[in-house]
Amino acid sequence: MTEVLVATPLRNAAVTRPYDFVDGISIRKLSPILWDKSIVKGYISEHQRAEMERTAYWLCASKDSDAGNDLFTKARNAAWALQVICPTGAPHVFLKFQKTDDGYDNTTAEQPRELCGTLLGGLLSVEKQGLERDFEAVYFGITRAFREKAVRLQNPILLIEHGMQIGHAPLGSLMFVMGLDMLFMAGEAEAFIKRVGGFLGVDSYVFPATYRGIQPNTIVKDVVSDLYEFRNIIAHGQEVPKSPYRQSADLISTDGLRMNYDDRCRVDLMLESSLFMLTASIRKVFVGDLFDKVNNTESWRWQLRLYEHRYKEAGGPEAKQRRGR
Repeated sequence: MTEVLVATPLRNAAVTRPYDFVDGISIRKLSPILWDKSIVKGYISEHQRAEMERTAYWLCASKDSDAGNDLFTKARNAAWALQVICPTGAPHVFLKFQKTDDGYDNTTAEQPRELCGTLLGGLLSVEKQGLERDFEAVYFGITRAFREKAVRLQNPILLIEHGMQIGHAPLGSLMFVMGLDMLFMAGEAEAFIKRVGGFLGVDSYVFPATYRGIQPNTIVKDVVSDLYEFRNIIAHGQEVPKSPYRQSADLISTDGLRMNYDDRCRVDLMLESSLFMLTASIRKVFVGDLFDKVNNTESWRWQLRLYEHRYKEAGGPEAKQRRGR
């Protein structure tokens, strides 16, 4: 039978080898691609085409027939799962191929907006963030969330995508904090801070170590209160105050090294912190087998009280006086 697949290109530093997962999902090389007669060449730039031609590995959803349109859904779910594990950004274009004797023939495509990367995303290795260990749990969690219309999980996943596409740090931060707010059923600052802090751990690092083993020293209690305040400022149409959000805020390692080359402000830290805390939370739900609890309002509300207690026992800071309302 003829293999049909939907594939999305990965950034060339994303992975170093092929992977075979379940449900027809894989990471592999595609060669040769018949670019001269591809359907996508009519509506992408020469630069985009050249970038795809240089792609080493593709994230693929495949099967041995062309029946149905589920391959695009599977590929999109797999792409979301990859960003939940390690939000590095991605071209986020999905090409449908049919394998022929001459190579891979592109017959149709979907092209959502590119997922913008961040400073930290560019310093991470997807493989070192547990790709092989956690991918299937996250992929099936996302698939189930959309199949069962579990809104408390669906919407934060969509907000990860939209926040990475928008290319605007304050609005991206707003979307990521909204995702956390939905997931933890907070609705106000105190509940947000205690539930997110208790779930992730107040003294836990916000960011993973880079591919070189350098650990950013930002911890959850350093940013969780400011995240909700910043969310309120943006959501209520107020100007971002100079202090503290537009003041310089370098990313410092646990060894005291400055990790950013260009100057950065606290708005940049809000963007990256909210993104990584949201993806870490969703990943923990799926890998930790918490789907059913999250999807049941009463069970999840009871569980959230435990996280609030855990936050208090860990000595988490109280909510700041709100300036954004």
